[in-house]
Amino acid sequence: MKKIQIIQTPPLAVDKRNAAAAIGVSETTLDLLVRSGELPPPRKISANRVGWLWRELQQFVESRPVSDLAPGPGRTKSQDEPTTA
Repeated sequence: MKKIQIIQTPPLAVDKRNAAAAIGVSETTLDLLVRSGELPPPRKISANRVGWLWRELQQFVESRPVSDLAPGPGRTKSQDEPTTA
């Protein structure tokens, strides 16, 4: 029996829900990023379907500046930032 090689690649395009999840934002924030011109708009896939190109989402995330915030819920200040009393 011949072996089948499975090749996994990212999708070429994703819908709004998955685009937002891929870059770690809500769908509302995704809309705001598109409206502000920070994120490329979706592509017309068919007459009634749009999607974001995976590579454009990846490029967007890679272009973002490095954060000085530590990850975690409710984290708003850098660990190096002094607190004021």
